Amino acid sequence: MTIRAVVIDDEKDTLDLFCNLLTSHEIKIVGKGYTGEEALFLFQKLKPDVIFLDVSMPVHDGLYALEKIRELNPDAVMFLIVEKMTLNTEMKMNRLNPSAVFREPLDVNEIIRKTHQFCLPPKDELENMQKTMITLALKNTLLELGHDELDKVTTILQKDHHMTLDDCYDNPDELKIVLKDLFGESYDNILHSFKENMKVISSHTQTKNFISTLHE
Repeated sequence: MTIRAVVIDDEKDTLDLFCNLLTSHEIKIVGKGYTGEEALFLFQKLKPDVIFLDVSMPVHDGLYALEKIRELNPDAVMFLIVEKMTLNTEMKMNRLNPSAVFREPLDVNEIIRKTHQFCLPPKDELENMQKTMITLALKNTLLELGHDELDKVTTILQKDHHMTLDDCYDNPDELKIVLKDLFGESYDNILHSFKENMKVISSHTQTKNFISTLHE
């Protein structure tokens, strides 16, 4: 899953450096801005997963953006970057409830950890998403052969292996046996079609393992 970020800082060199840092950790920068006003506009337009806000900016600063975006979306993930913390700044931040606050000098590992914590689904949820997508890709692949072929596979899985298509995610070896027995020399063609249907999520490790097992 790609994390989409907007970064706001009035100093261009600092902005570019920070964006490069995030990009090197596979966080996609979908928008950049230099004022709190731009932050509000980009948030509404791009709907990012997270927005990084420099607190100290002239005219409309990061706290302005934090307040305005909170009014639009109380659950928005917003991280503040603070160089110098004053009592007034701290009081405003506590009232507006940013998702996290990072003080300079920045701890890159902490920023990435927090970004993943707030923006990525829990591991079990991600696992369920992958399972659903693999099952859907498998069903679509068999439907391309025809409803009769899909029915044959599901019937054999149920009768001989006590499995459904959903169960194949955790039992790729059983699925391979059924498909090879049923389709013989056409198995490689079916596998190719399945891989095409899986392209969207083939970068996930578990997905690669599933496909690798079918190849063996």
